[in-house]
Amino acid sequence: MQIPRCSLSTWKNLYDAAGSFRDVACWEWMSDSDLFGVQNPENREIGYCCVLGRFGEVYGLVVYLGSPGLEQHHKIQSGKMHAGSPDFAYNQNCLTAWFGARGDLDNTDLKVIKEVGLKFRGSNAWPQFRSMQPGYFPWYLSESEAKYLILCLEQSRQVALLFKNNPACLTAPAKSLYFVRVPAKMAGNSVSDSPSSDLSPGQQSLFPVAGEARVRQWETRWLSPAPVVKTAVKPFPLDEVRLQRIKKNSQSHNGAWEVDAFFTTEPVAGDNRPFFPYTFLCADHDSGFILSTVLAEPATWETEFPKSFLDSVEQHKLLPATLSLRKEELRELFIPLATQLGFKVELTKKLPAVDHAKRELLKFLGKHP
Repeated sequence: MQIPRCSLSTWKNLYDAAGSFRDVACWEWMSDSDLFGVQNPENREIGYCCVLGRFGEVYGLVVYLGSPGLEQHHKIQSGKMHAGSPDFAYNQNCLTAWFGARGDLDNTDLKVIKEVGLKFRGSNAWPQFRSMQPGYFPWYLSESEAKYLILCLEQSRQVALLFKNNPACLTAPAKSLYFVRVPAKMAGNSVSDSPSSDLSPGQQSLFPVAGEARVRQWETRWLSPAPVVKTAVKPFPLDEVRLQRIKKNSQSHNGAWEVDAFFTTEPVAGDNRPFFPYTFLCADHDSGFILSTVLAEPATWETEFPKSFLDSVEQHKLLPATLSLRKEELRELFIPLATQLGFKVELTKKLPAVDHAKRELLKFLGKHP
């Protein structure tokens, strides 16, 4: 498992930015509903920032990445998603800067702080930075993530001070517009083609990028979020020869098989970062017999699930009449196989066989609620 490495200069800039943000204690007058954006100069994606700490539980900054992250923030604000939601921990898409006690940090965090030559005092003084991606365990920042989080901390400090003097500054002039800090000039070119706002277009010098002596300037714009684009399910490559062999050697029956997928609660090591295994279960509807199961990395489940299913079909020499499932992404994944092998796929809310198997699995793992 590989831990990302950041340059010492980037770490110093990040801790400096975090310290300046922490020192203004903007959670005393801002809440997590006071949302604003900071555009990433590298890819033009907007991160939507909110300050945590108003209620004294956790202190820091969360940067929800892009429109999917913004959608997640809306679900949290509306109550549709909360810390107790089944998939809350597995759907985070953000960067975080937390301030807590020394005991909240691990050895990697403490090693970086020692290398930078810093010391902190107090229960909410020790910074911790994390990258969160759907299906993956909170992990250490890459160089590019660290540089972007520096910008977010710097700009969030400026926005917070503006908001302190003028709480109406984040009130949108029209529906679906967000207050966004945008790099106005970078290497002599504009990075945004949206019209500029007249609201507080103040400029601020930030740390220079390596090899770039020019000052980066920022301005405020009111921007609409990009539409949320549903990620298409990656098609499973069909092996025509294998499918023909399966049809020839397998018997069809009138029963139904149930399939479902869910995240398990204990992370496992991956090549690049730990992940929560996305678990596939296939069970016979009538008997409850588990026909197939596999634990996959979030990036590879579209390949692993159909492979496990086909392995089970070959092993048992049986094909279901119907494949019952409740997730649309699983329906999309299995439709091509169903077409080739001659079984039906149906969406349903009730999957008693796999739900029972899921409860038993989680109980075995010691995490059943």
